[in-house]
Amino acid sequence: MKIMGGIPSYANMGGHRIFYWKFGNGNQKPIVFFHGLLDESFGFRRVVKELLNEGHNIYVFDLPGYGKSKLPLVKYLYQIDVWANLLLECFEKLNLKDICLVGHSMGGLISQHLVLADHNKLVEKLILLAPGGIPHPEREKMRKILFPKTERQVVLLLRYLYGEEFPEPGYLFRHTLVTIWNDKPNEYLQENTLRREDEIFFGAKMKGIKIPTLILAGAEDEITPPFMMNQMKSYIKKSKLVWIPKIRHAIHLEKPDVVAKNIREFYYS
Repeated sequence: MKIMGGIPSYANMGGHRIFYWKFGNGNQKPIVFFHGLLDESFGFRRVVKELLNEGHNIYVFDLPGYGKSKLPLVKYLYQIDVWANLLLECFEKLNLKDICLVGHSMGGLISQHLVLADHNKLVEKLILLAPGGIPHPEREKMRKILFPKTERQVVLLLRYLYGEEFPEPGYLFRHTLVTIWNDKPNEYLQENTLRREDEIFFGAKMKGIKIPTLILAGAEDEITPPFMMNQMKSYIKKSKLVWIPKIRHAIHLEKPDVVAKNIREFYYS
């Protein structure tokens, strides 16, 4: 990200720090990115590259507990709504306002929590990329897929993210992913999310989101499938739903140009 002109930065949050990349130095309204589960800010590099040199101020965060945004190993801290409140406080510390907030998957779920808690109206527009927010009907199946315990399950998750054309990773990469994805922070997040599922995946409470919202989804996504995206659109009254054909869950990595184009059009609409 640094070779693209990104400035690595931290927001001090009292005992811990939230890391973000800052791009641009113009006077246009900021675009802020939140990544998904088992990802970090680097995952948005292709989308950011498409948006550079257009005068945007772009902020790409490592979510609390991910990448360089280390958190104390305290179980209570690893919760979606706790992170949303931390990030909203972070926006206030950085004096960000009139924000176009972009969140992928879990980052989309965090974005929804943040917008509902945003009483000072810092976020002006919301873009949800294959977002979470509605409980999946195949709960146990999805839990095993999203929190892989073995190398075989890692390969299955990658198929759900990218489809059959994604090359199977080598042994070292598979082993590394299993190790990273089964550390304590992800274990705490999983336990807290399952324990408070009705509060975290809030379904119809999305009706409280009153700002213009774009939902961008992969037509072949099984993690956040089409019926969930249609239901989300029905809850958020000022929303627009756009499908990307022949794509699964990792839409920002497979079609960064299409994602950037939709962000650009929605930003200026």
